[in-house]
Amino acid sequence: MKKERAKLELKKEAFKKMEEMHPHMILLYVSMIGSGVIFLFTIVAFTISKPEAANFLKIDFPKSFIVSSFLILLSSYTVTKVVPAFEKDDLEELKKWLGYTFFLGLLFSAAQLTGWRELQSHNILFTGDRSGAHLYVISGLHVLHMVGIIGYIGYLLLECHKTSKDVVKHLVYSTSPYQKIKFKMLVHAWHFVDVAWIVLFFYFLFSF
Repeated sequence: MKKERAKLELKKEAFKKMEEMHPHMILLYVSMIGSGVIFLFTIVAFTISKPEAANFLKIDFPKSFIVSSFLILLSSYTVTKVVPAFEKDDLEELKKWLGYTFFLGLLFSAAQLTGWRELQSHNILFTGDRSGAHLYVISGLHVLHMVGIIGYIGYLLLECHKTSKDVVKHLVYSTSPYQKIKFKMLVHAWHFVDVAWIVLFFYFLFSF
């Protein structure tokens, strides 16, 4: 009976937290689950389509993918500084960490493109073997997610910059709960694409 009561209490607490959660956060989590399913599906398709004697086993792993992994791990650190900077009402620090994350995201995307060129130099083409096409689709989907979030950071940076020029806007900005939600959404979405890439990276690493 005690265990059942404890389970019921946990369920009540979970539902209570969901009810208190902002609708945009719920939408973000649903989107993340959907994206996770898509990534899983493409990985399974890649695994099934890759023959035992695939060309992937005969070439070196793209070095640009290794570089991009370091970049995205570094960005995982910089993005964690965003919400604390907002809570301290330090717009200059907030802009700094948003800028670092934005720049690292661009570098990551550029490294991904370089990785594709390395694959092409080994004659692994999007229009070639099905397994090669799936490889581009998987990494391409991840880059699309990253580019979307980079665009969101650009929006937040611009908004933050405009606010820092106006005292009244600054006061409203720093006391708005919704502004904090925006930055929390950024952090959660960024960590999602970080984790997704690390999983893909190690999967690709053992496929070559």
